[in-house]
Amino acid sequence: MKIQGLLLDVEGVLVADKRYQRVAGAPEFVVQMRQRGLPLRLITNNTTDAPSALLDRLRVAGFEFSPAELHTCTTAGVRHLHQVGAARCLVLGSDALRALLMDAGLICVEDSRVDAVVVGLDTQLTYERLRLACEAILDHQAQFVAMHRNRLFPDDQGRRSPSVGPIVAAICEATRVEPVVVGKPSPEFYGPALADLALPPERVLVVSDDPFSDLVGARRLRMKAAFVLSGKYTDADVAHHIDPRERPHVVVPGIADLLTCEAVEFVRP
Repeated sequence: MKIQGLLLDVEGVLVADKRYQRVAGAPEFVVQMRQRGLPLRLITNNTTDAPSALLDRLRVAGFEFSPAELHTCTTAGVRHLHQVGAARCLVLGSDALRALLMDAGLICVEDSRVDAVVVGLDTQLTYERLRLACEAILDHQAQFVAMHRNRLFPDDQGRRSPSVGPIVAAICEATRVEPVVVGKPSPEFYGPALADLALPPERVLVVSDDPFSDLVGARRLRMKAAFVLSGKYTDADVAHHIDPRERPHVVVPGIADLLTCEAVEFVRP
């Protein structure tokens, strides 16, 4: 595979988990790619950190990225909500997600009479807030917007914990309504990041620790896919549960191992 640009997941790829401790060799990999002239973009489904805070945490971990190099599901979510004219939102998610939406001019309320139900990672989820979300969708025709549908994430203690997907699944089961997914692996998320690189999809490598979401989405858009075992999945065999046509092109222990992977050749655009 001749690779001229990269889309990099953050947690599980550059840093191991929510503690933001660097993955061995990851800062050196980023430096190598920059020295070789390959453009890099970060693609993240993080809903618990504002973009500026996320970049600050990466800086402390040893990575330098500019705001223009960061594509987040939260930014995609704001863009979608504005496009569909949703003003009042019921948010199942973190305080950071609510603050980001309000900074963008949206109104966040604890009420079912809303334009949209927005679902991110909510570690303080209650039955009442889940009930309000279902009521908003069923009784008030609120739009159902999921930041993403990831199954698991490595939390701030390094444990594999339920992510946004299980919360979304509960609402789907109750309402029989499918959400609009604004983060990975939706084409609407990948599109701006891919356009930003200005490269053919076949020359772009997506690196992620999630073969079920991120990398399946990448393959459907004809990008190359690298599965790293430094995050939520440490067993390469999990990829056997994926349709062979959508499995990762390569599987490596960590991102630095791509530098010595015979299947990948990094070429300056």
